[in-house]
Amino acid sequence: MNSPQPTAAGKSSYDLIDTDRFWEVLAVAPGMTVLDLACGSGRYTLPLRDKVRPDGRVIAVDLWAEGIEQVRAAAQNSPHDIPIETHVADAAETLPVASGSIDLCLMATVLHDLAEDDSDAKALAEVARVLKPAGILSIVEFIKQDGPPGPPKAVRLSLQEVSIRLLPLGLIRFGAVVELGPHTYFAQFRALRRSAGPR
Repeated sequence: MNSPQPTAAGKSSYDLIDTDRFWEVLAVAPGMTVLDLACGSGRYTLPLRDKVRPDGRVIAVDLWAEGIEQVRAAAQNSPHDIPIETHVADAAETLPVASGSIDLCLMATVLHDLAEDDSDAKALAEVARVLKPAGILSIVEFIKQDGPPGPPKAVRLSLQEVSIRLLPLGLIRFGAVVELGPHTYFAQFRALRRSAGPR
């Protein structure tokens, strides 16, 4: 039985971006624990695994069960020393990820869908929960302009609209904002260091 499909299930922005530029500016490094949130069929997930070798970890989460199955199949068909941990889960519910365990979370062209469904606040609160102190949230979003490709302009989120959502959660933009071609932009946000103490 097929699972309910989230908005834009089966679509990926990976073919729309300048991938060389993306991997150049993404703050991912060997040994990191990376969460690909709303990973779809894994177009970003599999290359992430190569970037965190030899002792990193990649976690792929999506509500779309068929997409997660595709990630699992692709991972099995490309033998690798780092397995990909996969979960079928709603980004706007409690993520199956430990608090303070993630070095970098990637949300590639998904935040606008969550905002349209009015579930972005819950999802971003979960991202803030799972990030390590000084952890990084990397965002790919569509430039706020008329499409296609991509969603209607009214649905798209400008950098300011993204930043407004993240600031109350202690996620502050750092580094350059980069256009990944004519359709998308890239920005990164760092979690403010939380003081150590009882939780």
